[in-house]
Amino acid sequence: PNLFLVGAPKSATTAIAYSLSKHNDIFLPSLKEPRYFDAQVYYDFTEDHPIDTIESYLQLYNSEESEAAKYRIDASVFNMYKRESIENILRLSPDAKFMVILRDPVEASVSMHGQRLKYSNLQMREMSDNFMDCWNLLEDRKTGKSFPRGCKNKFLFRYDLLYSYEKYIPTLIEMITKENLLIIFYEDFVDDYEGVYSSIFNFLEIETVQVENELKNQRSIVRKSKLLRALETISQKTFFIRNKFGIKLGLLRRIYKKILDLYTIYPNKNTTIEDSVYAEFEETYKYLRKLKNSGADNRCKRK
Repeated sequence: PNLFLVGAPKSATTAIAYSLSKHNDIFLPSLKEPRYFDAQVYYDFTEDHPIDTIESYLQLYNSEESEAAKYRIDASVFNMYKRESIENILRLSPDAKFMVILRDPVEASVSMHGQRLKYSNLQMREMSDNFMDCWNLLEDRKTGKSFPRGCKNKFLFRYDLLYSYEKYIPTLIEMITKENLLIIFYEDFVDDYEGVYSSIFNFLEIETVQVENELKNQRSIVRKSKLLRALETISQKTFFIRNKFGIKLGLLRRIYKKILDLYTIYPNKNTTIEDSVYAEFEETYKYLRKLKNSGADNRCKRK
């Protein structure tokens, strides 16, 4: 792997990764987010890490298609949050290129809250469908309280930490040479996705091709279901053995998706946001304005 899409979650990273994978020079493994380098961020317990050896990780890229591509993507977006993750990536792939997409922190927080409502597994599901109810739990969460019962991924519920970019982007800029780091702003992608893809191809020094942008991870709520919870549990409990032997859950996955459709609703996108949310991200907004106005070479430039 030599192309890393390192953040931020809920900023069109999935759509970009899949669209880029259609380019002949870019390979995306079946496991879009291997979570090898960012496992310590994503998981609270080492026993939950999906890949525990470098050999298993590299096996994802051991194919003729991968070797034929100029770039091999790892889209584990939580690599953005830990210096150690970037150090380990650079140790493996010193000339790797990195892309990061930054979204308005309040919009991203609301979107991440919605993502948490897509899970039937109560350990991964938010405690309320109301965003402000969950936001108001942050003070407790800073002390390790008020997380979903049995939660093993507490960082996913810390909206304040997830989108305080000023804590993480300076480290990326410090560690990664400017010719190997591309910073993209989500609103640019929404306004002119073709222009953003053109900038990406220029950054990667590969042929510019027309890319059809696909909607991924549309905001939705999955109603609680014991059946869905059981299917999710089966998938999680058998991950290691499936990954080791290359077993795919084709039939089970198709059944799961059909049942999921029955339990999925698409809520009104208008969410009430109180001033306290914007106040929390005051420094983040200042940093984003500074970053956008800096004219830095590693910014994705709009046409």
